[in-house]
Amino acid sequence: MNTFDDLLENKLEKLREIGIKHAEAKRKLSIMDHGRKILLAKLMKEKQLNSTTGKMDSVNAQEREARADQRYQDHIEGLGIAIEEEAKWSWEKKIVDINFESWKTKMIHSVVEKKHYG
Repeated sequence: MNTFDDLLENKLEKLREIGIKHAEAKRKLSIMDHGRKILLAKLMKEKQLNSTTGKMDSVNAQEREARADQRYQDHIEGLGIAIEEEAKWSWEKKIVDINFESWKTKMIHSVVEKKHYG
């Protein structure tokens, strides 16, 4: 294998690695996003009965209490981290892709120049 092939394989391997990490981050983000809705529904179910009056609370009151629950706040914090992680890997992927395209263009120009000048 020559140097060009080695460099190409290294660049492609870097793209694969970042692609895998980005996919993992997107999976976590999706789970956290859907999990937020599930958690909110479960918390609202817990909050149906007002602990003070023993009567059913309105949906708005249930939602307010559910969103104020520490478990929901913790989940939102985790969701924020998942969004940050996905954005980071998306950006890394873009940088590697831009660098790869730039490298590829330079290599093509180098080959053309070598052919032109013998």
